[in-house]
Amino acid sequence: MLLLFIEEGFARAQKTADDASKGLKPSQRPPRSRHCGNWMRHADGGSFSSPNYPNTYPPNKECLYVLEALPRQRIELLFDESFYIEASFECRFDHIEVRDGPFSFSPLINRFCGATCPGLVLSSGRFMWIRFYSDEELEGIGFRVRYSFTADPEFHLHVGGLLNPIPDCQFELSGADGLIRSSQVDEEYQVKPDQAVDCIWTIRAPTNNKIYLRFLEYQMENSNECKKNFVAVYDGSNAIEDLKAKFCSTVANDIMLDTGVGVVRMWADESSRLSRFRMLFTSFADPPCVGGTFFCHSNMCINNSLVCNGIQNCVFPWDESNCKEKKQKGIFQHMTRTHSTVICVSTGVVMLLLVVSILVQVKQPRKKVLVRKNNLFQRGDFQGVFEPPHYELLTLREKVSVLNYSV
Repeated sequence: MLLLFIEEGFARAQKTADDASKGLKPSQRPPRSRHCGNWMRHADGGSFSSPNYPNTYPPNKECLYVLEALPRQRIELLFDESFYIEASFECRFDHIEVRDGPFSFSPLINRFCGATCPGLVLSSGRFMWIRFYSDEELEGIGFRVRYSFTADPEFHLHVGGLLNPIPDCQFELSGADGLIRSSQVDEEYQVKPDQAVDCIWTIRAPTNNKIYLRFLEYQMENSNECKKNFVAVYDGSNAIEDLKAKFCSTVANDIMLDTGVGVVRMWADESSRLSRFRMLFTSFADPPCVGGTFFCHSNMCINNSLVCNGIQNCVFPWDESNCKEKKQKGIFQHMTRTHSTVICVSTGVVMLLLVVSILVQVKQPRKKVLVRKNNLFQRGDFQGVFEPPHYELLTLREKVSVLNYSV
């Protein structure tokens, strides 16, 4: 260990002295060439090596390689025995770096340098990121590596060792906004119930527009197990280099794309068929907002038709604020075609019944009205009816005289 530190310190001091003798400052040193590396997608595998292998590789080199296997496959790297990269503590100088995934921030598998051959290196998924780096001095012969793709043992193998083919499940969407939902796969019978889901939704915004994606529902049956289920979002195409985000945990956040083409991919193996999501896409333009658009107060200009539609299309709900008065004034605009049809039919039936009723009344014969004579209504005719009968009153004296007379 002490010898390594001494060797590194001597090399750095020697390089500084050489630069000083040449009158070069660090900012004036030759820039590192980055035109090295490739994206490997050969289904049968292949190989690559450091520049000039098996001769000494040049200084100031940085080569990037990304290996991509088919779904349900893993990657195997096998290094040749003839291997030498400048040795250093923790491989801080010249080295080859291997990561388990397609990005520079994917989990680190290891860094290799010195004279010890790495041998066999395996990935846990279908991508591998490899970077070769060389500094200004102390070069070696470098490396040569062969890569191949093998079946992922964590996927279930069926009879004969063959995997079920991934179905061709694709959907196209466009317009000012729209809904992306996993339930569409089952509704349109794109995938059988016992098959894995590998479906793609492609969204195309209008010209000079970008895309904003907001999750309305998200649930992965096997959380934090990306090889079993995930939702991936691509910006511009469905190539892996355009991958914007990948969600397989318990939370998914909204995404703002930089282009007018978005691709959403859902993967769920046979044991994750209950995984589901719903996502709202909104097309927007950059400010300043021109006629026919609404400013969202978040660097977005959306179509005016999306304002007060009952759905939040902006990042913040500015488009649905202060909509109460507008909705009251425009109540007939919110009627659906079914409502309008029912109202029209009901009104027509009522008007028809009213017309029939009028026609029936008109066609009926009129009753004759008997006009009574005026003398029938004289007071004398009614006097006998309404006045009580007249009784004569006899006095006691008159009664006695009557009795005497009779005797």
